[in-house]
Amino acid sequence: MSEEGKRSTDRWFGPLVVLWDWIDNRHIALHAVLFVTLWLTWDVIRWAMEFGWQSTRPGIEVAAIIGAVLTPWGGMQGVMFVFYAGAIKKGNGQ
Repeated sequence: MSEEGKRSTDRWFGPLVVLWDWIDNRHIALHAVLFVTLWLTWDVIRWAMEFGWQSTRPGIEVAAIIGAVLTPWGGMQGVMFVFYAGAIKKGNGQ
């Protein structure tokens, strides 16, 4: 690579820059966002099912607690899917 094409950080963080460029060019971070979102969705739903089965509280309390946990996660999940879909639409996730 010529001196004009190098970034100022290449001199100090060369190996890290090369690693990050490799990760970024393959969109690994973007796909990791989707994977982590799906994994956390599975984990939250698994927790809710276990809590519902094992709780000694009355049904309405169990439903309220599960709703209090799943509602914010649903919003976060929606934001992450919109982020992923937007990145794919821009051509960043091929």
